[in-house]
Amino acid sequence: MTDVPFFVYGTLLPEQPNFRLWKDSISRMEYGRIKDCQLFDMGAYPMLVEENEKYVHGMLVFVDPEHKDEMITRIDELEGYNPEKHGESAYNREIREVELENEKTVTAWVYLGHKKYIDKGKAVPGGKWAKHVARKKKEHQDWWEDTDTVAGLHEK
Repeated sequence: MTDVPFFVYGTLLPEQPNFRLWKDSISRMEYGRIKDCQLFDMGAYPMLVEENEKYVHGMLVFVDPEHKDEMITRIDELEGYNPEKHGESAYNREIREVELENEKTVTAWVYLGHKKYIDKGKAVPGGKWAKHVARKKKEHQDWWEDTDTVAGLHEK
């Protein structure tokens, strides 16, 4: 069995509040970016939506195969995604190509949001969440201590 890659761009990144949920199940990580997507600030977390000619930067995270099912369930719950109702959640787990620093591409899972939930005025400059929230990191850490999922939080 091989590693299971996820492309993460927000609270699941190292040094972000939800990295703790899977840090012991990760076999390796690489920097990468996803094309034709844009990142938006939703408060204490970001939302990635499809947008032509934009990039979002993050990490390609490889999960140990023996933890695959547990991590998929855990991260799906965090994102409020129900695979039995694909397309009905604010975030949906999709397969996309991720560009690595060495210019190779890898197919990975990524949680894509729906444009109906974002405020176009809250785009994350440069598509880099960790840099964007660095100034308010403590505030975000505290918020996540009492939050297990983003399900339903984006409803306008």
